[in-house]
Amino acid sequence: MAESKPSTTERDSWGTDFFGTLNTLPPQPVALIAEVLEAMRTEPTFQRARQELLADLRLAPGATVLDGGCGTGAALPDLLAAAGPTLQVVGVDPTDAFVERARARAQQLGAAAARYETGDIRALPFPEASFDAAFCDKVLLHVGPAAAVLAELVRVTRPGGRIGAVEWCPMFVLSTSRPELAHALNDALRRAVYDFLVSANLARHFRASGLAEVQTRVYLAQAASLEEHPFWRAFLIDQLPLFAHAGLLTEEQAQELAADLQALSGQGVFRASCVVATAVGTKPAASH
Repeated sequence: MAESKPSTTERDSWGTDFFGTLNTLPPQPVALIAEVLEAMRTEPTFQRARQELLADLRLAPGATVLDGGCGTGAALPDLLAAAGPTLQVVGVDPTDAFVERARARAQQLGAAAARYETGDIRALPFPEASFDAAFCDKVLLHVGPAAAVLAELVRVTRPGGRIGAVEWCPMFVLSTSRPELAHALNDALRRAVYDFLVSANLARHFRASGLAEVQTRVYLAQAASLEEHPFWRAFLIDQLPLFAHAGLLTEEQAQELAADLQALSGQGVFRASCVVATAVGTKPAASH
């Protein structure tokens, strides 16, 4: 099979959230989202989850790995650290601006064996068993159904290869003097994404896709200041005008929440946390 060609019925079941519209948006909001993704790349808990997942994939030097829904190529430094410069990385993402950033990152890192292409993780342009391993990082939250995504990752991975996912639940436990605003933020995030609770269902989805030896991990990302890492201010403050523009929050809610969180952070009593999860499984060997 040269590549996946989903039927019309299969495509009718597909869904996405705002990430599926980024190619139609002006450059400014896309650039802001890219900066948020960049901040998430180095947030310690997100990075630890990704690094441990890549270790679970058991990548060897010279192996081939698919980074499905690669975004800006955020995983590339950790991939190179995990298996060295001979690791052959192929990234696929639907957003043109993200693919351009990923290619620039690869060039900057001198990753000659990495390439990035525009495409849909649910219809990958690769033959069966093309890769030694495949993974997606914070993708199932935005694109689905999970069964369609995982079916493609399984299809393009060789028997015995490993498949993984990093996900998170964008529901924040926040210290705030205005709890109704924290509820409004979490409700906005729930409505903004495609599959809000996918991180809690990774084991079920992986087993349903036919993977064996499924293992999961759960992590807690937390901060005691908006300045503890750029992620917290980028996600909880800088994005609020976008949420208001999209009608997920009112402008008044966005402004008042930002003021409250910044005041608490300035007083040293800000606290925030969210859950990150990973799953990995093995594609069974072909039966004879």
